[in-house]
Parts: sequence; C-alpha cells; structure tokens
Amino acid sequence: MKPVMQTIFDDVYGDCLRACVASILGFPIEEMPNFWEQTQDISEFWNLNNGWLMENYGFKILSFQLLPKDRHVIDGLLCVACAKSPRADTDHAVVWQDGLVHDPHPSNAGLAEEPDTFAIFVPIELNKLHSLQSKKRIP
Repeated sequence: MKPVMQTIFDDVYGDCLRACVASILGFPIEEMPNFWEQTQDISEFWNLNNGWLMENYGFKILSFQLLPKDRHVIDGLLCVACAKSPRADTDHAVVWQDGLVHDPHPSNAGLAEEPDTFAIFVPIELNKLHSLQSKKRIP
C-alpha cells in the first residue's frame, strides 16, 4: 500500500474513495476518473468504478455492511472503510486493515464513528471471465 492523498475536498464531489483505491492498488490518483463527479447515482457509481477497475487492474470492488460483532470476517484484509466524516455531515472513506491505516484527507482525522461499510477488492481472472463469456455467445 502506498498512501495517496485525495485532491478534491468538496462535500459532494470529494474523491476520498478514489484516493483509497489508488493507495491500495498503487497508482497515481489522476489515473482514475472521479466517477462521483459523473453521477451521484450509487448503482451507476459502482458500475463505473468496477468497469474501470476490471479493464485496468482485473479487480472489482465488493461493498457491504458489517455489524461490529461480525468484523472478524475481514480480519487482516486491506480494504476501504466508510463512515461519517469528522468534518461534515457526509461519509468519508479510509484505508483499513484491522483499524485505520491511511486517511487520504490532509487532516488525518479519520472517521467520526466506527465504520459499518467496507469495500474489498476481488481479483477477477480475466482469462476465465473471457472463456465464460465466449461460451455464452450464440453463433
């Protein structure tokens, strides 16, 4: 993991998630589009993120909520955690591995509360995916 700082601090269009993804996968933040600027529809946002990540890195992001008692299922995993920001009434994303590893905001204030939403990176074997897709094609 190589810490990358967010570049947009707007409460609506901030790019903390993009900075977390860049940190975990090790690329400059400018390489990845800020999909939240393109759409504020959460389903479309995740589709755009996952499409770009699949095409460029062979990963998809799986986002889910966990109760504190179930957090053991992600023990040891480098992932993204989300919860309320300490600076505004909006969510904020940080890099997490059994606790805060990197806050992409310069304040380094972390999260205002314990996270309940997590995002893990799932590698997709591109050769297997292409093979499955080609079998489903009708000549």
